[in-house]
Amino acid sequence: MFKQLIENGYQAEVPDIWLTNGNPWEIKRGDIRFPIGFGGKTEQGADGTATWTPAEQVVAVAYDNPIPGWRTPTVTNLRLWDAEPLTEFDLEAFNAGAYDQATVEAERAGAISAVLYPNDSTPEGKELRLKQQYFFVSASLQDVLAR
Repeated sequence: MFKQLIENGYQAEVPDIWLTNGNPWEIKRGDIRFPIGFGGKTEQGADGTATWTPAEQVVAVAYDNPIPGWRTPTVTNLRLWDAEPLTEFDLEAFNAGAYDQATVEAERAGAISAVLYPNDSTPEGKELRLKQQYFFVSASLQDVLAR
């Protein structure tokens, strides 16, 4: 996330890109994926049932990290999550000349799991933090219920 430095007697934070070469112990589990929706609206059907249509959706993809036990043959698993877009690249927007819009979905999804605990002193930071919390809880609960 970040390194803490002392500059002119004050604490300063700078990015710490410690996973530039990846994590050799982390195993992407592309077969374990769950949809996560944010915002949207609910509509009530004639039979009284409600249907939720999310305004934004991402996919939670599992990453497993083996954690060996101390003086035991047991290895447990730490499951982490990455947010991926439903559509990586919007070719239609790109071909229409909206180049900046072609990757918006990927950028929004990436922001959810890129930096844990963003600055939440702004409304945008608060929204991102809430999305992160909901994302990780929803993915983990869906994973537990799927087992």
